[in-house]
Formats: sequence, structure tokens, C-alpha cells
Amino acid sequence: MHAEMSGIRVPLRRLKPLDCKEKETLMKRARKMYEQSVNWCFSLISHYREGLTCGSFAGSFLDYYAADVSYPVRKAIQDGDLEADFPKVNYADLEDSEEETSVGGKRPRKKILPDRMRAARDRANQRLVDFIVKTKGADHHLLDIVKGRKQSRWLTSFLNSNRYTLCVETYLEDEDQLDVVVGHLQEIYKQIDKKRLTLARDDKVSFVLEVLLPEAIICSIAALDGLGYKEAEEKYLRGPPVHYREKELFDKNILKKMR
Repeated sequence: MHAEMSGIRVPLRRLKPLDCKEKETLMKRARKMYEQSVNWCFSLISHYREGLTCGSFAGSFLDYYAADVSYPVRKAIQDGDLEADFPKVNYADLEDSEEETSVGGKRPRKKILPDRMRAARDRANQRLVDFIVKTKGADHHLLDIVKGRKQSRWLTSFLNSNRYTLCVETYLEDEDQLDVVVGHLQEIYKQIDKKRLTLARDDKVSFVLEVLLPEAIICSIAALDGLGYKEAEEKYLRGPPVHYREKELFDKNILKKMR
């Protein structure tokens, strides 16, 4: 995929199931601007589902995407035969800050723009990463879950789900931070109770992302912010606090591309 392209972050509550009733309408709208990209994505998903149906592949979508079986479909975009033209917000041309007049005509104050807001969130999230990986502060909580000593709504949801999750809310926005945390959680997964391993279909990728990752982040939020588990879980579900300026710039960029 082209280096300058990136994915689109959206609030978890705005996501819809892939086969929702509005699917055709949404796809038709998306294809008006991004036909090649939309077609490629759905070709990949269709190829994955065909593999599950005929038994040529068994596993999560993330496993499929990383496996050789998906290479023919991925090759089109990796070799540049297909242009991925999804929209993205580009902050490169923005100034570092701009003045915003306060109410009442008082002295103007500096308004932090999205690139700095993102950096501030990454710095705050680094505390969570250090707590999970360096301090191993969430290990006891996670081991209680994988060994069956403690209940987890995330584990229950994972075990009761018959569908593969194609999108996971990670809370962490920085890919390097996420990689470090996931690497640590994979070590925790190795200690899972054998009975639970069978129930979990031995799907390490999905189990780590859908159970261990949210539990680890919620545990670290609770410890570092002095919150109860429920309060920390609510903060996790709300996701990172996105500045209104970022939303505004994203919307403007979409409108500009549609003109």
C-alpha cells in the first residue's frame, strides 16, 4: 500500500455490521468517490468467506490477511496495480498553532492543533503501555482471566460470538505502542488454561485483541487514574478524546475531495 495512505479512524459507536440493512446504500455512496478501494476491500472479504465455506482456510480475518492464501488479492494493491484512494486528513500544511480570541475580547489564547493533540494523547497512552509492559501491572488481572479464576465480560462476549470481528477498538492510536502491548499479551496468552484454549478455538490473534487487550488497558486506566473497573471500562469504551478541531478538519477534507 502506498506509504502516504492511512486508514480512517471512526468512533466505535458509528460502525455498522458488514451485512447491515444499509449495506448497499452505503456501498453505493462510497463507490461514487472510492470505487477501486471499496471493490478491493470487498474482494478481500469475499475471498476470505469463500475460504471458510469451502474449508480451504480456518481462522480469523486477521489470520487470513497475514497468511499466504490472501496474497493474490493483496498483491494488486501492494504492487501498486490498484490505487487506494480512501480519504485522510493531512496536517502537513497546517501551522503549529493559531490564535483564538477568547470570550469577552480578552487576550487571545493559543489553540492546539490536531498534530499536537495526537502527540499529547500518545504521551498519555505511553503511561498505559509502560504499566502493562514494563511494570507488568496488569499481568495478575490477565492471568486470573486466562486461568479461569476471574470472570470477564470481554471473554464471555468472545466465547459467545459466532462471528469474526473485522474491526477492533484498540484505544491506542500509535502502532508502535500497540505492537509492544500486543507482543506482551501474546506471552500472557501462552499461559491460558487448556480448557479455555479449546473454547477459544486456539485463535490467538482474536483472543489477544478482543479479550486481553481491552482488559489490559482497562486495568491500567483504573490503576493510573484511580478509577474503579466500571469507570475505567466506560473511559475505554468512549475511546481517546478527539479534539473538535480534528473532526472539523476531517470533515472539510472530505468535502473538498467531493467537489
